[in-house]
Amino acid sequence: MGAATLLWLGVLLYLLRFDGVPVQTFLSALFFVLFFGVSVTYYGRTRIVVDAGGITYRGLVRTRRFTFADISKVEVLQGPVTVYAVRGRRGLVHFTSFFSHHRDLARLLVERAGLSPLSA
Repeated sequence: MGAATLLWLGVLLYLLRFDGVPVQTFLSALFFVLFFGVSVTYYGRTRIVVDAGGITYRGLVRTRRFTFADISKVEVLQGPVTVYAVRGRRGLVHFTSFFSHHRDLARLLVERAGLSPLSA
């Protein structure tokens, strides 16, 4: 994500060297700089801490605490990027396959919450 941000920032700066570049081209490059910049910030800020009593999820704008008893379901949404949706009494949090050890984390949550095993 960081490399993509730098790449698009380079493209944007490169475009500034030319006359007659359409505004839409600048806006497109700026969009990608912002998109990947927000992604880097999101993944840099997001943290999931597992302790003996449950999990603490720190997202981009809020922090949530779930005991293992609070977790009612862990859904696995397959796709190009796997999304793990952790549903609990206090709401929903999610994490993706971009997180290292994401499969181990999902299995641990299912095991400690006493849920049925995840399908492969």
